[in-house]
Order: sequence, then C-alpha cells, then structure tokens
Amino acid sequence: MELVKGSLLVKDSMSCWSPDDFVGASSPGDIVIGGLFAIHGRMLHSEERPLKPVITNCSGFEVQVFLQSLAMVHAIEIINNSTLLPGIKLGYEIYDTCAEVTRAMAAVLRFLAKFNASRDVVELRCNYSDYTPRVKAVIGATYSEVSMSVARILNLQLIPQVSHASTAEILSDKVRFPSFLRTVPSDSYQTKAMAQLIHKSGWNWIGIIATDDDFGRLAVESFGMQAMANNVCIAFKEMLPAYLSDSTIHGKINQALETIVKETRVNVIVVFLRQFHVMRLFRKAIERNINKTWIASDNWSAGVKISTIPNISRLGKVVGFTFKSGNMSSFQNFLSNLHSTPIENNMFLREYTLLMSTCSHIKDQDLSKCISNYSLDMLVLNHTITSSQQWREEFLIANIEPGFIHSTMLAVHAIAYAIRNQCKDRNCKDPYAFAPWELLEELKEIKFTDNEREVYFDSYGDINTGYDVLVWKEIDGQMVITNMGEYDLEQNDFIFADEEDEIEFMNLKVSGRSYFTILEVS
Repeated sequence: MELVKGSLLVKDSMSCWSPDDFVGASSPGDIVIGGLFAIHGRMLHSEERPLKPVITNCSGFEVQVFLQSLAMVHAIEIINNSTLLPGIKLGYEIYDTCAEVTRAMAAVLRFLAKFNASRDVVELRCNYSDYTPRVKAVIGATYSEVSMSVARILNLQLIPQVSHASTAEILSDKVRFPSFLRTVPSDSYQTKAMAQLIHKSGWNWIGIIATDDDFGRLAVESFGMQAMANNVCIAFKEMLPAYLSDSTIHGKINQALETIVKETRVNVIVVFLRQFHVMRLFRKAIERNINKTWIASDNWSAGVKISTIPNISRLGKVVGFTFKSGNMSSFQNFLSNLHSTPIENNMFLREYTLLMSTCSHIKDQDLSKCISNYSLDMLVLNHTITSSQQWREEFLIANIEPGFIHSTMLAVHAIAYAIRNQCKDRNCKDPYAFAPWELLEELKEIKFTDNEREVYFDSYGDINTGYDVLVWKEIDGQMVITNMGEYDLEQNDFIFADEEDEIEFMNLKVSGRSYFTILEVS
C-alpha cells in the first residue's frame, strides 16, 4: 500500500512489487532487529495449488498479533530513549508471516541477505563467521511450526531467534535448533500442568483435537505421555488442517463436533489449536448448543475476541493458562497516543486505519469479526481518514493480551542487554562491530531484572516464568477474564492468593454438566 494525500490507496492487493513493499514495518538504526508476526490468519491463493511462485497478499487481520508487533516497536523506542545503549540506535524490520511457513521463508531470505549490498543477495559460503547480514537478531515467529522452519534457516548463520510465543517442546533441542531462544515456557510444562489439573479434578476419560502438522502431532504425543502418567485415558483423537486456507477445514470441524456429541461418555476433550481455529470451533459449537467447561491454554485463554463471541456464555465455563505478565501501563499509554504515530513506514498501522474506517459503523463487540472478514482486495481503495475515530484506541487497549505483550517486550530487552555487553569495548555504530553468532553467545549468558525478578535463558534457551490460571466469568451480561491463581513450574503445583479462589478451582468438576479441555497449537 502507499499513502496518497490523506487517502489510503492499495497499490496492488495480490502481490508485492518489490522487496521493500514486502516489509510490514521498518525503522533505520545502527543495529537492526528483524520481526516475524502472524498479523493475518491466512494467505490468499487464486487457486487451491498456486501455479506461479508469487508472494500473495493475506486476509484475516489478527488484532492481538498486530498489538504484539506494536509491542516490539514500543520496546525498541523505550530502549532508544533510555541510557541502556548510549549512542546506539536500534532499528527494525517487521514482516507478516500470515501464519504460513512459505511467507515466513521469504522474509528470512531477506534477513540473511548481505548488509548494505546494492541488491538483496544471500551469499553461499562455507564459513559465515565474518559475514554481516541485514539483521543481528530476529524476534518471532508467532507459531511453533513457522519458528521451526525459520530456525533451521537462521542456524546457517547462527542468527539469534527469540520467540515470544512459540512453545513447542522440540524447540528446546539445542542440537537441532542451536540459535533458537524464547521468552515463554516450553509446552512440556503446560502439558504437565494440564495433566495435573485433569487429575486433581477427577477427570479420567478424555478426547483430543489437534492440528494435523508437526507441532500438533508432537503436542498430542507429549500430552499423551503426561495423561498416561496420571491414569487418564484417551478415547479419541480428531485432527484439523493447520491452515485456514485449507478447503477441508469446515468439514473437519463439523466432524470433530459430531464426535464430541456422539461420545457422551467423554468428560474432557483436549484440543491443540490456534486461536483462529478456536473462534470457528466455538461459533459452530454455540450453534449446536454444546455446553461444556473449557480449559484454555496460553494461546487463547486471554483472547478477548473469543470471549466476546455472541452468546459465548452458552458454551459453559472457561478456565485456562496464560504466560506471566508485567505492568501494561506504558504500552497502554503508547496505544493512547497511536494517532500521532507516523504511519508511512508501518503497513500494518495503515491497514488498521483502513479497516477501522471500513468497520466504523460496527460496535466494539463485533469489531474483531468485521476486520478479520476483510482482505485488501475487498477494502475500499480510496478512503479519506477524517477523524481520530478510526483509531479506536480503547478497542486496542481492550484487546491487549498481557502475557504475549510482556513476552514480546522481554525478547526485545533481552537482545538489548546482550548488545550492551557486546558493545562495551566496541564501536557499535559500526555495523561490522560484531557478528550475529557473537550476539547469540552473549544472549545465552545474560541476566537482567524484570518486575523485580532475575531473568535469564536456561540451558535449553527458555525463560521459564510460569503461568497464571484464568477463569472467565459472566458479570453484568459480559464475559470478564479474571486471574484465579498461578502454576509454579518448579513445585509442579497450583498457588492461590486466597481460600476462595482455591475452593473455586477445586470445585471445577461440579460446576457444570460435563467438561471440555482445550490446548492450542502455538
């Protein structure tokens, strides 16, 4: 897209004209950090199987992931305005993966391209020790399957990759993924916590729904082992396509719901899905009057757009796990002043303003559905922004998922502290001062304080902050997501602030007619 005299004009909605058009958001700096976020839920394909190797556009604007990309921008701005890196400015290049590996690979090729070359060219070498790519580190990707593919490419130059959301247990394998780190716990902890919850609640006969990809199958295997250890039996497994662009997804969701209805003996169903899968599953479950207790994983437990689905309370109780978070006031202030932020170099921000203009007549509770239904092909091509109404900052603030925002900002700060250590005895205004592999070694050793807690990566490249336990409650006709307690990784047990919360937790099994557990693919 390009900006023309106060109007938003789509240059070509089906593909990018040049590599620069492919960049979602950018800002120059002495040291540039790459970003990979699934801003859209799916790629648009003119045919079921593409005939030409063209990078197509995407649809399904994901507000929550858009906010994560803004958290990266905000964290970099905080660092640039602080004394952490005196005399050094951090820059960024952020790309949209559209939740698919193919598009992420295109971005990674640009990350690997030689710095300051007249053209984006990746040199083939036997030794990259003295090679300087466009970026020094990468934040992302959002989903584990994408992160696995990205990590295998970045391993070639040992460019550090710090994910804020990818939780697959296999990514802790430093033989296969030596340059991958993350600011969230591995799923090995979450599946253990889920098994503990199911065991403590007395549920012992469950089903599983998962995505049919590498991560989904690995997650099912991991959870199966934890379930067996807790004497929990698995009655059935249903697999859904990993991508929304798959034409069979509607039929597979209907099939899964048929199984749920038919298997009346099953008390608990464990589902490994992404957030947009849960949206579609829940809408159809509401249509079929399925009422259960749902236990949500970190991917969607704080998902405001899911909690505001019309008639969501008919589904029953929702209890879930989410990443530990910090104070959101700084980020909320950033969003409140978003209308004064230049949008020329942020395509996501420009698209957001266009979507807000197109959906300006929609109420907040239906806004997420409205903006996710549009692609750039369908939007009004020439729409003048006349007021600040199109920003709807209060809508953005309401859609903050604190755990993901905190883990994104934590990733930026971890990289910044590692850069500070690298630059103690070097002139880091010189882009050739250090190589990405040197930054990776520094990242593995850093320790810094966040929310009065010491933060560091363990030997598996993970920062294990633990989980908060959430419960969804209907208050005055609206679903409110509240904190019920926390899960301590070291103690492998649940901790509650007061006796009332603990009683509510222990009474989960008797709070509804039957019970339904969901985990995500992240």
